[in-house]
Amino acid sequence: MSRYPTLNQFNRPPIVVSDNDVLSGRGVNIAAHPGNERFRTLITTRADETYCEGYSATEKKAVSEEIIHHIASLDPPGRFLKREGRGQVSRGLNGPWEELSRNEALKKTCQALRDCNRGDRETYANGVAAPEDVKVVADEIATGAATQGVSLKDLAARSVVESSERTQEKLREAMQEAGVPDDQIEEQLKRQRADPTYVIPGFAETSQGTFAPISNPGYGHQPSIMEMMGP
Repeated sequence: MSRYPTLNQFNRPPIVVSDNDVLSGRGVNIAAHPGNERFRTLITTRADETYCEGYSATEKKAVSEEIIHHIASLDPPGRFLKREGRGQVSRGLNGPWEELSRNEALKKTCQALRDCNRGDRETYANGVAAPEDVKVVADEIATGAATQGVSLKDLAARSVVESSERTQEKLREAMQEAGVPDDQIEEQLKRQRADPTYVIPGFAETSQGTFAPISNPGYGHQPSIMEMMGP
């Protein structure tokens, strides 16, 4: 195998928009796209007047990650897309499209949650029918809060713990696949648990929410990072 990406790796086929994708942009066609309507109704399942001032940054991020995870778990998996390149004048659903980075998707989702929970945005998603999968999510959240006697903020706090556990497992898998020695894996995960903002050297989160090696972090002998780079 070549150590470097081949030309074909960069000549990927154009992205074809599906009904599960969430599109960035303005206009009626974008707003009425089924994926965008699903996204807005999914956001409303987390409507909470205490969100803007009462949630911590980690709780807000955890809620956003749950929403992104739901979109990605659809069949076919939903993606967060934007028009490729700057200065695009395409309208409607015309492309070309490219996928948002994980951080961009989180930023978009956090902004939507802020908009939904602002006092002057009470009509957010009004008139949009929630698809069946979103109705299930809404019922699960309402039932969970009611039966456990907890608030939506309490559920968000629990999501922080669950999100941290998922992140640790994904990081472990990525480092194992990259050939990082077990003792170094445990050391890095320990540091990441102690400080969730700690970035493990040589690995970055992909738009799919997994982790991929981006440079040689110096963990001893391991396969060439260029052989394993993901999107």
